[in-house]
This record gives sequence, C-alpha cells and structure tokens, in this order.
Amino acid sequence: AARFLEAPVALVSFVDQDRQWFKSALGLPEPYATLRQTPLSHSFCKAVVVTRSVLLIEDARLDPRVAGNLAIRDLGVIAYLGIPLVSESGYVLGSFCVIDGKPRQWTEEQVATMQELAAVVMTELRLRELLRQQEVEQVELRKAKAAAEDAVRIRGAFLSRFSHELRTPLNAVLGFGEILESELGEDGQPERA
Repeated sequence: AARFLEAPVALVSFVDQDRQWFKSALGLPEPYATLRQTPLSHSFCKAVVVTRSVLLIEDARLDPRVAGNLAIRDLGVIAYLGIPLVSESGYVLGSFCVIDGKPRQWTEEQVATMQELAAVVMTELRLRELLRQQEVEQVELRKAKAAAEDAVRIRGAFLSRFSHELRTPLNAVLGFGEILESELGEDGQPERA
C-alpha cells in the first residue's frame, strides 16, 4: 500500500475500547514502532471503526473531524486514507490505512486500490483464523484419541482383573458343583451308600 500510493506510513490497525494496536506497520516513528500501539487519543483509525466507512483526510490540521487528534503533533499525521476492516459477521475490527506527513489529495483510484488491498487483508485474516481453528481441532482430536486409548487400556485392565477375581470364586463353585454332581444319582437324589 505504501509503495502503490507513495505514502511513508501504512498500517493494519485494530481498535478496541482502550487503544489501537498494529498487526502490521511500516514507517511509524519511535516509540510507536516498537510499542506497536497508541492510545485512542492518537487514532484516526477509531473514526473509521465508529463511522464504518472510508475516512479520507487531505489535511488533518484543517479537518474538524480530527483537528484535535494528538497523532497530528506526535506522529506527524497530516494526510490519512483509512479503509474499514470488516469481519464476515459485519464487525469492524479496525482500519487499513496509509498516512502522509504532508497534505495531499487522494484520488478515486487510490481509494479503490486501498479497498482492494483491504479485501486482501481480510482474506488473509480469515485464512489465518481457519488455520488456527484447524490447529485447535487437531489438538482436540489428538486429545480425544488419547482419551479413547486410555479408556480402552483401563477397560482392558479392569476386565483382566475382574475376570481373574471372578474366576477364583467360580472355580470353587464349579468344583463344589462337580462334587455335588458326583454324589447325586441319575434321579438327582443323593446316592445311598
């Protein structure tokens, strides 16, 4: 995005209730490049999330929507073009944006390019989420398989022990039955000696 639009800064910025943080960042000044986040007082991306629409600013110092934003002073944000990053469920996660330190007019072609690139960003995020879910499912499958193997092993040990414990008294009963049978006559009555 920075190369296509000849902008010194490009960000994939996610916004929550307390801050914006950068999943990807090019050209941020320090300490923000290392911190990979700013408070919302320094966020133009928050406006993209709130309005759920493209935010195009040619000169932030003159734009009443953002003129008081501390990013102008602390990060040198003058021109800004931000595209909402929208999940499949319709939730706006943040903004894909380019920033310039001098005033500039953004063209319709540049806006269209940024929208196409934002769609690529969301596709990449969805693919990563699917891979993460697949990894989680594989871990769960391995856990279930291990649990099933443990259950089979425990069942086998139980049956082995149970059959041994059952066999001992049964052998005595069978032996006693054989003794009784040998003492009974054909009519089932005890034989008389």
